[in-house]
This record gives sequence, C-alpha cells and structure tokens, in this order.
Amino acid sequence: MRVNAAQKAKLYDLATAIPMMAWFVLGIGGSLLRITQMLDAHGDVLAICSQLANVAFLSLLTLLVIIRCPAVRKARGLLPRGAGIVGVLLPSVFLALPRAKLTPAMAIFSSATALLGIISAIFIACWLGRSFGIMPQARSLVTQGPYSVVRHPLYLAELIVVFGGMWQFDYPWSFCAMFLTITAQIPRMHYEERVLMEAFPSYRDYADRTARLLPGIY
Repeated sequence: MRVNAAQKAKLYDLATAIPMMAWFVLGIGGSLLRITQMLDAHGDVLAICSQLANVAFLSLLTLLVIIRCPAVRKARGLLPRGAGIVGVLLPSVFLALPRAKLTPAMAIFSSATALLGIISAIFIACWLGRSFGIMPQARSLVTQGPYSVVRHPLYLAELIVVFGGMWQFDYPWSFCAMFLTITAQIPRMHYEERVLMEAFPSYRDYADRTARLLPGIY
C-alpha cells in the first residue's frame, strides 16, 4: 500500500512524539500509584481528586498527540526544542524534594488550587484539540475561547497546578523550583509565538490585542 505525503507526515509526527507519550504514560502510572497510597492511608479527598484529574489530563494529552494535525511549520534549531523539553520536564523536579508537613488548612488550599488548575488545563486542552503541541510548532491558529483572553492559557493553567503543588514540598527549595518553572516557560512562549507568527500572518494582530499570560500584566 502506497503511503502519501500526508500519511508520511503523520507517521513521522507520531514517531517523534513517542518519548513524550511515554513521559505522559509514566506520569499516569505515578498518579495511579499515588492514589493507591492515599487510599490506603485514608488520604485527603481533594488530593485524591487532584491525582485522578491528573490521570485524566495526561490521558487526554496522549490522545491529542495521537490525533493531532501535522505541523505546518516548526521552529528551527536546538534552542526552541530545548525550551519545549525543559518546560515539560522541569516541574518533575518537585518529585525529588522532601514533602512538607501541612496544616489541614494548607493541605486543602494546596489540593484545591492544584485541582482547579488541572480542571482548567483539561478544558483548555479540549478547546485546543488537534492543534495541541509541546515543541514550538504551528498546526492551526486558535484564537477563540480561553485563547481570546491570553495567548498561552494552557501554560497558565499548568503553572497554577505547580503553584498549588509547591506547598506540599519543603521550602525554600519548592519556591526555587517554582521560580525555575516559571522562568523556563518564557523562552518556550517566545519561540512558540515566533513560529506561529511565521506560519500565520494574522497572529501578529491577535498578539497585539491579547496578553501573553496574565491579562493587563504580562
């Protein structure tokens, strides 16, 4: 059976995404293990719900990688790819930190904030749909829904998750990890915007009327 150009592009896209999908699957396994541990210890319900939502989110991302459209344009060079990889992997630094002993109020605040961020991320990822990507690439231009408010709502939701989870680990190292996570997203957003502007000339007008991450601030 002859494979046309579109099929070749899709197969190549899937092949290059295998490490990313493996990372998502690893994250799903980690959350399921954490859920089992919390159930055995009669853990906090909000924390369990956060882990369940994370399983749903990572499963959704895996599906979107499989069904997404091939990229029409990709950022050139190693730096854009490095920014994408670092942006994805850096939050896992928290897992290497010792856990903090939280008061009941702080435990509720931490879990509720993380859960809010994950639910928001699920909604935004669903809206993004087949345009989802990790590396700075252009698939299609999405400017409606949450993307009419800020240019990177999914990154904002993920940072809310990290902010919520940060309190569960020892300070000041968790604050340092949070700072590095935020810092890593800046070049990632820059490269993504540049490739979108190259692929879609109308992106410049869209960027002029929307904030990058925080309305009225940044």
